[in-house]
Amino acid sequence: MKAIIYRAYGQPNVLEWVDDWPEPAVGPGQVQVRVRAGGLNPKDVLLRKGMFRSFLRFLDREPLPRVSGLDMAGEITRIGDRVRGLEVGQPVFGMSNRFHGGVHAEYAVLEADEVAPCPEGLSFVEASAIPLAGLTALQALRDCAGVQPGQRVLINGASGGVGHFAVQIARNLGCHVTAVCSERNLKFVSDLGANEAVDYQQTPAPAIPGPFDAVFDVFGNYRAGDFSDTLVRRGRYVNTIPSGHSLPAEGLARLGLQKRNRLVIVHSNRADLDVLRQWVNEGRLRVHVDEIYPFYHAEDAHRHIETRHTRGKVAMEATC
Repeated sequence: MKAIIYRAYGQPNVLEWVDDWPEPAVGPGQVQVRVRAGGLNPKDVLLRKGMFRSFLRFLDREPLPRVSGLDMAGEITRIGDRVRGLEVGQPVFGMSNRFHGGVHAEYAVLEADEVAPCPEGLSFVEASAIPLAGLTALQALRDCAGVQPGQRVLINGASGGVGHFAVQIARNLGCHVTAVCSERNLKFVSDLGANEAVDYQQTPAPAIPGPFDAVFDVFGNYRAGDFSDTLVRRGRYVNTIPSGHSLPAEGLARLGLQKRNRLVIVHSNRADLDVLRQWVNEGRLRVHVDEIYPFYHAEDAHRHIETRHTRGKVAMEATC
């Protein structure tokens, strides 16, 4: 089958579009999907560069060469034993919980709980752009930050893939949202529902007057201590970047030893995908796709996302 692979770590030019990759077999509890589109995320870039080999080698252990990609949308082509609630031919979207992913190919195999029926009225491209970024935003705000209706939330990096979902999800959870982004994206995040939009070049996130009940620092540009003057006493700082600082803090949080400094470790599951799907169906969550590339131009798509100036999401469309 056709697939986007890399045989070595490095720059975007290590990516290859091949047509002789083995088709994955379906096991019990799994589904095979004919992939129609794939979302692209910063983690795809970090995996391609081999950035996790030093401190997450126990997770990033899949041998090279490997197929890239973490989230996708397409149609179910085969169903394994013990799968309920899904059927062949059904359009689905989802994300692989395998650390390196491996779904940007003609066919992908995922656990049945990692996919859900596609939202109504979306193209495969739009649906593929939701899973990883949408789940990250949902789990960061609902689970890690524990936000409640009426609370004030600061979102730093509000116009990107995760950020533009976070603005909408925080509003859906009943929060007052202060969104931090570049000047050119102020109207964009306001249109998504942000109560306030702040240009980070004029006012850095830690200097924005609070108080805030939660800070979601999407790119991990800061640390919890940087918001000591603006986070309330029981407030929480959440970021998405595993590091020598955030990983130990999250370990302590999971032991119940602290709650203020959290790292969201996204996990794909059908229940949360259904939450996102329902919001889309109700018109309460929309996806903005900044650029669409064919799978065979994966190198260009990776270069685009590496600029870190994407408005919303970058996605790729299968042409096979």
